[in-house]
Amino acid sequence: MDVTYSKPARAIAAIIAIAALGALALQTVLNLDRDGSPLVAAGLLMRFFTIWSNLAAGVVMMMVALERKVTPAILHALATALAIVAAVYWALLAVDHKPVGLDRVTNQFHHTLVPAATILWWFAFAPRPRAGWSALPSVMVAPVVYAMFALGYGAVSGFYAYFFLDADKLGWGQLALNIAGLALFFLLVGALLMAIKRVISARA
Repeated sequence: MDVTYSKPARAIAAIIAIAALGALALQTVLNLDRDGSPLVAAGLLMRFFTIWSNLAAGVVMMMVALERKVTPAILHALATALAIVAAVYWALLAVDHKPVGLDRVTNQFHHTLVPAATILWWFAFAPRPRAGWSALPSVMVAPVVYAMFALGYGAVSGFYAYFFLDADKLGWGQLALNIAGLALFFLLVGALLMAIKRVISARA
């Protein structure tokens, strides 16, 4: 059975989509001086899981706003990914990342505003995944796919977006453990969000 969202839910989803896609477009423009062309600038942004997640937020929330079909499992996976984007950035990466000017603005959208708004929207409006707890492993797909992409890109270019995926420094044994740990972390965060969602749904 398809899910029908209220007008407020769709309107808020549209605002989130515009914010996410607008911040990505602005970041692409800001990177033109360094990267030379919009296509190259956009392509280089895709090296980061943060960008993957924010782009997914923009596309998925726009689909919701336009009343296109989006499964509850996808919404749950999106909320999980964005929760981890924010948590990992502020816990591990922010100390070494000091953006200035408009980069500071887009950084807040990528790592704080879009994740927070999307997660809150999910809590408020999204249905629970129909498969319940059995759907949890699906939240691990995106990080594993991204890790494979990041390793392939790193092997070709020598650039690794995140220190815990730096194959040149870590070695393949430690790297395998890091990827397994990352997938497990996604699973645990997904379970936590699901538990909170169930409590909220039970009280509604």
